[in-house]
Amino acid sequence: MNNNPCEWLLDYFNGQLDEVPRRKFENHLAECKNCREELDELEMLTKDLAFTAEPVDPPSDMKQRILGNVFETEKEEQKPVLQQPVERRKGNGWVKPLLAAVLFASLLGNAYTLLSKDQEENNAGERRETIDRLQTSVALKPGEGAPFNGRATMVEKNNRTEMIIQAENLESTEGSEVYQVWLLEKGKPFRAGTFVPNEDGLGAVTYHLDEAGEHEWDTVAITLEPSDDSKIPKGDIILSSEL
Repeated sequence: MNNNPCEWLLDYFNGQLDEVPRRKFENHLAECKNCREELDELEMLTKDLAFTAEPVDPPSDMKQRILGNVFETEKEEQKPVLQQPVERRKGNGWVKPLLAAVLFASLLGNAYTLLSKDQEENNAGERRETIDRLQTSVALKPGEGAPFNGRATMVEKNNRTEMIIQAENLESTEGSEVYQVWLLEKGKPFRAGTFVPNEDGLGAVTYHLDEAGEHEWDTVAITLEPSDDSKIPKGDIILSSEL
């Protein structure tokens, strides 16, 4: 081991000194202002470092490139350019660049972990999308002479059934008017979504069929209602189809 106690600072900080050298360094630390300041800086740099995910090492070549660049930069900075009579504090000047490199590599590993986790979640989302299954899709028929068109589609998604209503060539609503979708079971209507069309006469709404409980729907219909709180149809049916 180097006989210069100042060179033991990093080993002391990392807890790698045996008992005898540790006691010698602590005695030296009480007398050496430079070592005390270096130790305080090391503790300040590391006390707030926290990780938000389980550590996962990034590819080894990534660490090597980063550490290599840091040490190359340090070598270039140490080339003498001009001697200046500047008072310089005696100590371990190499400690800060090395610690900065290690901390940066650790942070890089943390970022790599989070990116990998996001990628896994995205892949899981893509896998979930592939299990969507079309149950039925029917064209909605308008009243005689009406220009309206529409379609009702039922999709099973994640063990739930969703109904998607799309309509076109709809007339613009006025005031509080809305288009109301109804599902009928033996003539009894149930609300199944409300929408207003855009300026091009296009409208759409999605409804979770499971929210209405167990039913055997036989008809889907759309009416133009005076407001969005109609409990039963008040307007005329503009589009409908049997299921």
